Amino acid sequence: MKRNQAKSKLLFDKIKSTGERDLNNYYTTKKPIIFIIKSLYHNEITNSLTYDFIDNLPDKYKNKVIVFEVPGSFEIPLIIKQTLEKYSKKNKEIYILALGCIIKGQTKHDEYISSTIINAIRNLSLEYNTFIINGILTTLTVKQAIERAGVKHRKGKEYAEGLLVMSRLISKLK
Repeated sequence: MKRNQAKSKLLFDKIKSTGERDLNNYYTTKKPIIFIIKSLYHNEITNSLTYDFIDNLPDKYKNKVIVFEVPGSFEIPLIIKQTLEKYSKKNKEIYILALGCIIKGQTKHDEYISSTIINAIRNLSLEYNTFIINGILTTLTVKQAIERAGVKHRKGKEYAEGLLVMSRLISKLK
């Protein structure tokens, strides 16, 4: 499998609050409530989003994050479904962040893939009554992906803020 490289000083390259540059500590969390399902394709982009997301969570959530990595964005809905089937019965509080990056090529392949993934994520969210953050970036260029995943647009921070808003709202509705 090809892993695209998007090296840039505009991307986050570590979790600032801990200094961690890899996600090894997030592969085996004991009692997770936040599940990051992350594509390895365009790994520097999805890593940047992950680092920024974790950095912007309140401390009480940082040790409740687990990361599952998949080859590409297309595999994300399957792992979301399996995660929900395994953990939704055990945990009353579950949040999922789907992270991928689809960049336009010379065909319409990106449109078919992104549409399929986004519809599947929506369907899973409704089927399991679970908040799933759609962190699938769909861009025309690598530069746009870097801007969204990095210091310019800070989508990782935006996803963390969205999780907190939805967490409060869901708690009020239960």
